[in-house]
Amino acid sequence: MSWLKRKLRNWIFEEDEVETSSSRSISSRDREIEGNGMNFTILSAVGGYVMQYSQYDEKNDRNDRRLHIINSDQDLGQSIAHIITYEMLRK
Repeated sequence: MSWLKRKLRNWIFEEDEVETSSSRSISSRDREIEGNGMNFTILSAVGGYVMQYSQYDEKNDRNDRRLHIINSDQDLGQSIAHIITYEMLRK
């Protein structure tokens, strides 16, 4: 049954292809950015939030993950900005 889903998905996305000036085709599958950038997930927790930061390390060929705790009495946006700045400075 999954082969049928794959065939249908490939057929549908094949119709959505668009030619660019560099003669590279971009389909709807390329709308999601897949790269080696930073990724973070914010989870709600009792008394605040937990932010999981992950980044691919090309040198060691692995994903590095770190957890940061944001208390409920802290500003969420400002705390996220501090965490991102901290992680960028660690590089």
